Amino acid sequence: MPEKKLEIGIIGLGKFGLRMAATLVSLGYTVVGVDMSEARVQLAEEMLDTVYKADATNISVLRSLHMQDMDWVVISVGESVEQSLNVTLNVQELGGPRILVKASNEEHRKILRRLGVDRVLVPETDAAIMAAHQLVHPGMLDLIPKYGGIAIQELRVDQWDGKTLVDLNLMQRFNVMVMGIRPAGERAFIFVPPARTVLRSGDTLVVAGRADAMHELRP
Repeated sequence: MPEKKLEIGIIGLGKFGLRMAATLVSLGYTVVGVDMSEARVQLAEEMLDTVYKADATNISVLRSLHMQDMDWVVISVGESVEQSLNVTLNVQELGGPRILVKASNEEHRKILRRLGVDRVLVPETDAAIMAAHQLVHPGMLDLIPKYGGIAIQELRVDQWDGKTLVDLNLMQRFNVMVMGIRPAGERAFIFVPPARTVLRSGDTLVVAGRADAMHELRP
């Protein structure tokens, strides 16, 4: 039986909400858009099959749009913190979907976390933190602050030529795990490589571990 694809509601179709909606549609997911602006709704209709001009601060409206049946609801209401919290509480009261909220600042994020929202983003803050880490750790692909600053990074093999993962013992020495290897000259990664895999100069490793441990690695 094929796996059911996520159905996602996006409330607020400004730059962030519309870009997220377009990306999700391109990945093959069902997206329902909601906004109070006629202009934004018309723009979204060019890329979404289902868009409503509606007031998400009214829980009866959300229920009539079947937001309670969504797997996720993304709230990207930028007009005011009060409006964002109002919509968030309404979606929580529906009791069905998980919730991602775009917060406008750190105080807003703190309140949303206390409300138990599943995921909160402050785009400018999060992007700045990510950019700073990538600046000082070239090759970093992602940073996950929620789990103690865990980073995912690409490393190019040089000094480790001829060694195996057992020889390097990265987990014990640095608490770093090798998630994948792309052999030199190849395009595809080998994920969860065997511990006896011999590394060659030019291979690319994808590793995960604490960001502050990454600078100690000399591959």
